[in-house]
Amino acid sequence: MKSVNPVFVSALYYGINKGIGEVMGSGGMVLSRVTSKAMLEFLREKGILHENMSDDEVKELFVKVLGLSEDLEIQEDEMEVSFVIVKPTLVDFLKKVTEENIKPYICPFIHILAKVYENGKDYKLMLEDVFPEGDVVKLKFKKVR
Repeated sequence: MKSVNPVFVSALYYGINKGIGEVMGSGGMVLSRVTSKAMLEFLREKGILHENMSDDEVKELFVKVLGLSEDLEIQEDEMEVSFVIVKPTLVDFLKKVTEENIKPYICPFIHILAKVYENGKDYKLMLEDVFPEGDVVKLKFKKVR
């Protein structure tokens, strides 16, 4: 089976986020939430997602099924959850938005990952910070109850 080139997908995500920022500014956050919800519904309809996924299932989804990174580590304590994305496939997208200080309104790593992970839990996740370090990106989320 032929797959889509990650450079094209990076260009697509970059273009969408840059356009949202230029046209909508901070109002893009509303679009972000609606888009993420629609993406999750689409993945559920395709049978890729299900309710209350375990950490191992979330990791398998992002690494093996969606091919978004070589590995995913999940670190959780009472106050926060961090996702360590090892060798992200869309590294060009992440580098470009970081370089240009473009807010990632639409990003599978941030919004989709958080929504999949928080499903069935007694808290929501709110992005606190992004730490790009070489071929690893750490996303730190605060638990909101």
